[in-house]
Amino acid sequence: MLKYKVIPRKNPQTGEFLYYGALAPVTPLTQEDVATAIELSTTVTRHDIKAVLSALQEQIITALRDNKSVRLGDLGSFRPTISSKGVDSGELFRTSHIKCIRVRFVPSAKMGFELSPKNPNVRFQQETSASADEGDGNGHSASGN
Repeated sequence: MLKYKVIPRKNPQTGEFLYYGALAPVTPLTQEDVATAIELSTTVTRHDIKAVLSALQEQIITALRDNKSVRLGDLGSFRPTISSKGVDSGELFRTSHIKCIRVRFVPSAKMGFELSPKNPNVRFQQETSASADEGDGNGHSASGN
C-alpha cells in the first residue's frame, strides 16, 4: 500500500496555494531484508542470495563504468548519464568539464503498470495528520533529519 499525504504548494506565478498528494516517507529495505524475503519464498539460502545480490551490484557498476546499460528483465534498465559545463567549442571541451555521473533507471513496461494508479492491485492510504507531520514526502523528517 502506498501511503501519501496532502500538502499545500504555492504557485510561484499566482501566489495561490493548491493541495497535492505526495508520498509519505518510505521505509528502506536493506539487502539483508531482501535476501530474507527471497529465502522465505524459495529454496535458496539467504547466504547464497546475498552473494548473488552482491555480485549483481558489482556487475552493474562495472557495466555502467564500461558505458553499457544493464537490462534486468521485468525490473527495468540502468544506464549512465553525465552532466557537464558548457564550453564555446568542441575543441575546448575537456573531461574536467564533466561535473558528475548519474545513473538513470528506466522501469520496464511491466513495472510501470505494476506501479500505475490504473492497476487495480495498487492501493493508496492517506496518512493521518499525526504521522504526516513527521516528513515532507521525500524521506526527510520535519526536523530535518
